[in-house]
Amino acid sequence: MRSFRKLLLLYIAAPFWTEINGSLIELNETTYAALPPLYALDEWNQCQGPEDVYCMVDAVLVSRSPSPLLQLLKDYSTQILKHYNRTVVHRGVCVSQCGSVNSDGDWRDAAQLCVNQSVLQYGLEAEVISAEWCSSTNSERPTSAARFLAVICIALLVLAVLATCLHILGECCTAVEGNKYLLAFSIKRNWAILKYDRLKPRTDDRMKDLTSMEGIRFIGIQCVIFSHVLLVYVYSYIDNPQFVEKMYDHFVWKMVLNSPLWLQAFFSLSGFLTAYSVLICSERSPLTFGKCLLSIVNRWIRLTPIAVFALWFTISWFPLLGSGPQWSWLVRREAHDCAERWWYHVLYVHNHLPLGKMCMGHTWYLAADMQLHILGMVTLLLIMRCRKIISWVLGFLVLASALAAGVVTYIFELTPIITAQSPEILRNLFGGSKILPLLYLPSWMNLAGYIGGIATAFIFYYNQAHGIKLADNKPFNILFHASLTLGGCVVMMGVVFLADIPPPQWLSALYAALDRTLVAICFNIFMLGCFSRCKSLFRDLLEWRGFHLLGRLSYCAYVIHFIILRLTLASNTQLGHASVLSMVSLLITASVLTYIVSIPLCLMVELPMIQLWKAIMGVETSVRTSPIVPPPQETAPTPQKFDLVAHIMRPNVV
Repeated sequence: MRSFRKLLLLYIAAPFWTEINGSLIELNETTYAALPPLYALDEWNQCQGPEDVYCMVDAVLVSRSPSPLLQLLKDYSTQILKHYNRTVVHRGVCVSQCGSVNSDGDWRDAAQLCVNQSVLQYGLEAEVISAEWCSSTNSERPTSAARFLAVICIALLVLAVLATCLHILGECCTAVEGNKYLLAFSIKRNWAILKYDRLKPRTDDRMKDLTSMEGIRFIGIQCVIFSHVLLVYVYSYIDNPQFVEKMYDHFVWKMVLNSPLWLQAFFSLSGFLTAYSVLICSERSPLTFGKCLLSIVNRWIRLTPIAVFALWFTISWFPLLGSGPQWSWLVRREAHDCAERWWYHVLYVHNHLPLGKMCMGHTWYLAADMQLHILGMVTLLLIMRCRKIISWVLGFLVLASALAAGVVTYIFELTPIITAQSPEILRNLFGGSKILPLLYLPSWMNLAGYIGGIATAFIFYYNQAHGIKLADNKPFNILFHASLTLGGCVVMMGVVFLADIPPPQWLSALYAALDRTLVAICFNIFMLGCFSRCKSLFRDLLEWRGFHLLGRLSYCAYVIHFIILRLTLASNTQLGHASVLSMVSLLITASVLTYIVSIPLCLMVELPMIQLWKAIMGVETSVRTSPIVPPPQETAPTPQKFDLVAHIMRPNVV
């Protein structure tokens, strides 16, 4: 009761320790320390007996008599934009040490006793509202799905060994001929594809101008991983949730919260590569409806093997790889949700599912990219037949997307900042959010970047065909060097919408209509300048040879990095601690581990499936794997055809 009396005295002396402006309440660190902790975990190692059960418990704080402390928590929680709901506490509880399971298999009564004991010192009581994701020492056993995945992995390994041996023998002994379907699994061949130099294109020499693309991919993936590092700290159990709450008051963190606008960079790359490949292919044969369908199938083939492998791993093996207080909350929960939703992922429509479930949520981008690819191919089929309407069609699509964003923001009274969600909504995996499903996830809300990429491809292709060198154009060079800064200014302007008193709704609608369009324009100017080889130290950095391999691994890294993040945090038996240093440390750890795991995954799953598809379609892949023994008849090489199916590039991921 001493802590409660101390807190009562602090509440009476509120002007000395709080800042109260109308309904706004800010607490100092001393007061935070005297509040009931939002998160707490029982000792995991002391709950490992054969009969012990550990559950994740949510409980509402109540009081049978007037409580200044509870009123303070309620007032503090009314600032829903930047505060957690402090009237609900979250605990990891060894419920078997407090009571026994109910007749219906529910541990809620036992959890009630445990949590009540922990809040009595504050003069409060707790009413348990859920006791879920319980685990015991024998709760996880291999399933048939896990065994079947093990068989698949062994089969892939055997195929890789056989194909690699056959490949080596084929180079050493001309009498040995390899089967093109088996050779698709050759590690030697796929390694040569993985590390090939983009400055020496395998097909069209014009592709060497796109070398900086790999550096953009790598840096973009690092930004994505950091944003997800921040997200996992928001919804995992930490000992200083006020660190997250205070992010909403700092200018730099507000800019970070608005940084998803740069997602348009990846959509722009995807649209550019699709359109540029079509333009080169159309030099030999026109784009037809059949080729459009084949391109869509090709994109599905390139996306799906890695995505399904990661999905299958999440459902079957991931829950078996560790344990800890948050393992059920962060890992088993996702496996359960993925088992229900996996087929939506295979069809790439999961960006329209109800939120609040945890199943590789970051892969919504793949669904949006697939949907935009379908729309992009239809659009290209139209404008390639009548190029006079290019500007009208592309302009209409961008304008329609911008108007849709503005109208939706105004009608539903949304904040235009994509991540302007309360910490409580983020903690519940965006459950109850309106901004995400209405303004962020739909593919048509991201048309600005994709259509901008298509337009940039036409401009770049026209400049190459007519010998126009933008690198020698002084006004464009000035615009190129200022483009990223201008895009950053657009992001910075969104900070005003995270203020305690936001601007009027009409201004929110206007910003929502223009923000992604302006950022997309800025990035496409930068991308056009990079591909046009404008002089820039940053462009030279993006073309660094080391980025070629890392950029090629970007898709694998994107798909699996969240698995690495959860594996790192969920195995921790103590509460996490949020800080800039801990976030940077987790970013470095997750990035290194992600790329290490991505190499064998790319060599044995992603590239073999792509090469197998090419073999089925009769597309040859020209990769010189031995610098000593030249391929036969190299004295009279014939130029390879630029095939649309082979060169609708793999996805550019966030």
